[in-house]
Amino acid sequence: MAFAPEARAAEAGQSIEALLAKHIAAAGGRERLAAIQSQVVTYDAKEGDEAFALQVSFKPGEKTLLEATMANGWKVRQGQAGAGGRWRHSPNGLTDLKEPKDVLEFRELALCLSATAIPELQQSFPVLKLLGSEKIGSNSCQVLEASMDESLTIKLWFDEHSGLLAKAGITLLEDYRTEQGVMIPHVIRKGDNTVLKLKAVQFNVAIADSQFSKPSQAEAAAASEQMNEAQYATVVNLAGQLGIARHPGAANFLKEPLQSLPVYKPESQSPFQVDLRSSDLSKVEIGARLNDLHHADFDTKTIWPPRLPDGFAPDRLLEQSKNPGLRVRELHRRGVTGKGIGLAIIDQTLLVDHLEYKDRLRCYEELHSPAGAPAQMHGPAVASLAVGKTVGVAPEADLYYLAEMHGAMKQGKLDWDFTWLAKAIDRILEINSALPRGHKIRVLSISVGWSPGQKGCAETDAAVDRARQAGVFVISTAIERTHKLSFHGLGRDTSKDPDLYTSYGLGSWWGSMFLAGQFRFSPGERVLVPMDARTTASPTGDHDYVYYSSGGWSWSVPYLAGLYALACQARPDVTPELFWATALKTGHVVPVERDGKTFQLGNIVDPVALIDALENRIGSGD
Repeated sequence: MAFAPEARAAEAGQSIEALLAKHIAAAGGRERLAAIQSQVVTYDAKEGDEAFALQVSFKPGEKTLLEATMANGWKVRQGQAGAGGRWRHSPNGLTDLKEPKDVLEFRELALCLSATAIPELQQSFPVLKLLGSEKIGSNSCQVLEASMDESLTIKLWFDEHSGLLAKAGITLLEDYRTEQGVMIPHVIRKGDNTVLKLKAVQFNVAIADSQFSKPSQAEAAAASEQMNEAQYATVVNLAGQLGIARHPGAANFLKEPLQSLPVYKPESQSPFQVDLRSSDLSKVEIGARLNDLHHADFDTKTIWPPRLPDGFAPDRLLEQSKNPGLRVRELHRRGVTGKGIGLAIIDQTLLVDHLEYKDRLRCYEELHSPAGAPAQMHGPAVASLAVGKTVGVAPEADLYYLAEMHGAMKQGKLDWDFTWLAKAIDRILEINSALPRGHKIRVLSISVGWSPGQKGCAETDAAVDRARQAGVFVISTAIERTHKLSFHGLGRDTSKDPDLYTSYGLGSWWGSMFLAGQFRFSPGERVLVPMDARTTASPTGDHDYVYYSSGGWSWSVPYLAGLYALACQARPDVTPELFWATALKTGHVVPVERDGKTFQLGNIVDPVALIDALENRIGSGD
């Protein structure tokens, strides 16, 4: 329901006029502010651990242009050429910003950064309402609600002592100083994550109106292509040396507090439907939402409400799901830990100092990887699943890690190019050639697949063959084509012991297809390993963990790689073919019942029986 036109007169009384007048007088006076016909403000900015330069330009008539230049050379531009026409251009393409949240973002930006936004407030917002007094820290503030309509509302806090705007939405304005006769905040904090520090301000500079207009598709495409060329970088160790070539910063998933819990839709194949990572749910009622919570992804930064439903204990679930399962820890107690075995991973940017694998990381490099990027969610997960001290299958294997991007983002989509992956495999082989006998890399984990017809497929196939000749087993999601071997990832009943093979069943993303006959396989065809309901290292901090209710083959590949490292320790002359055949022979088959029908699911790997058979040279046909 839209606000009635006369509502403004009813809400905006003399007290509101006085409140705004006090701010205007403190900021520099109505006459001085009215003389400002354009503004260009520049900041040194930081979002999480990522630093960037920010320039914001304003002209009357709701003309706004934001230009952020990232450390890796990326540029992001957002513009508004009037009441409509909001747009965003980045290396990923050109998009229109039409959602209410986009409108509010521009409004909040102007209120915080433009010296003339408050004098123009009554022209920008049809409805103003004085809510009363609140404190920000030790300072008392008058709170004003500014509304465009019922869905577009921003709260403003004005310091009662100075009269200056202290907060808009979730953004704090601090350290006001005089610049050219105008009081300007020198520090701006957006939530707990983003900090802007004023570098310079210019008034009444010449800015063409065309600067605020949406660029043409041709102009945007050319600019995106130019930025994409500088988007990726290669950072390797000096010749003859191994070590940590770069220390990427932690990722930041913090977001505004949730007002409601997302809903899980079983018919959807979308991941992260109930994404609660680094979320604040302290004020959300979730008592009757047990089913949705069973499909939630969360981490150690998630803030839960005081009351949780019976049957949901996130701390216990997160800790239990660190267990690799299937009695792998029994092997660890016997000393079968992957010690002395080299395990390599090619994946996304790694948080190199995470406690799960820091002591195992022998080498970290980047090849055609996002330049200067912080850690990404995939890297810490696969590293910890393979060699993590509490999460991993092979906690004492030596880890050699190469971050690589097999393609480039263009127009918001990944343009696949696996020639980079082929080069990354060859770099791993180059590193391996310099390692001493007895400490060689025996397995390479790559959580991606490539197919004929894709650029670089032939080159990557050839690199895999070179790895095979060098004694390195490349486990990827293309393994069925490259090695004629098949695997699958399992779901898990989180109410049962992860060490029991009877706790496992159909995977979250493929179970329905299996039952429908679209993805059916028989026992003896695939090695089945854990996939869903796993806790891994989180990219958000060196001591952080994240629980994923649903996994993918990406989580199964490092599990298999870790298991092969254990096999190499137990039997140094093991081959991929012997390992796979033994895993099938010693694995388990379980019945799956649905709708009155029983299906046989197998073969679920039995790590203890597998290693026993390899150590004793029995049960594998050799």
